Amino acid sequence: MKAIKKQGEPAALKDWKRDMQQGAPQNLDYGNLPTPVKEAVKAALLVEQGYLCAYTLQRLAAASDCHIEHVEPQNAAPGKSLDYANMAACWPDNGGNVTSGYGAPVKAGAAVTLNVDFVSPHAPGCEARFVYDASGAVRPRGGDAAVQGTIDRVQLCHDRLCELRRSAAQAWGLVLSPRGMRSRRHLKSAAEARRFAAEVLQPDAQGRLEPFCVALSQIALKYAEQEEKRSQRLRAGHGGKAGE
Repeated sequence: MKAIKKQGEPAALKDWKRDMQQGAPQNLDYGNLPTPVKEAVKAALLVEQGYLCAYTLQRLAAASDCHIEHVEPQNAAPGKSLDYANMAACWPDNGGNVTSGYGAPVKAGAAVTLNVDFVSPHAPGCEARFVYDASGAVRPRGGDAAVQGTIDRVQLCHDRLCELRRSAAQAWGLVLSPRGMRSRRHLKSAAEARRFAAEVLQPDAQGRLEPFCVALSQIALKYAEQEEKRSQRLRAGHGGKAGE
């Protein structure tokens, strides 16, 4: 999960709600939202999210790859069904497809209490509350109950999703070995790892973020810390010999 900074309600949604309120308030319901308005909403969400799923951080190449997720489900919070601040773009395209075993569809209509048993991707700094490692696993930081609730509800520790994160880390050369984490090909030093950790959280020229960017950043920082400690041990060892 990566914090999403909302940029304002799309004009298409705002105009439709205004028209309904003035002409047919009885139809002011998410189920009546026209397809073109939904597509405009998805397009706006994708831009805000850097073309990543709000929960899993998988790539969403286009609006056809996602559905509109209500962070607080419509059946549990009907008053927020047309609230843009409650919407997120999530994988897969069919919000009812639970065959993957993880993601927004498995959360379904379960009621959530934000910051108690679920973390909203709109919460500032939410990414820091999740801890990822090079195996692809994710856990709460400091026993955060809301993060654990999110992991459980969205199944962020599903084997397939962990493998996708692990493969993304491996593609950047960050792999686990019996002797700890190693970087092959890409990150040659702690300094490079720290630069990568910062840069991977930034969108490219097209506004797209790297899939699983939060996990990649955390793993790279862990590698940098490991390499810095190793260098310190080596320097301390050389210093000891020199003083003998």
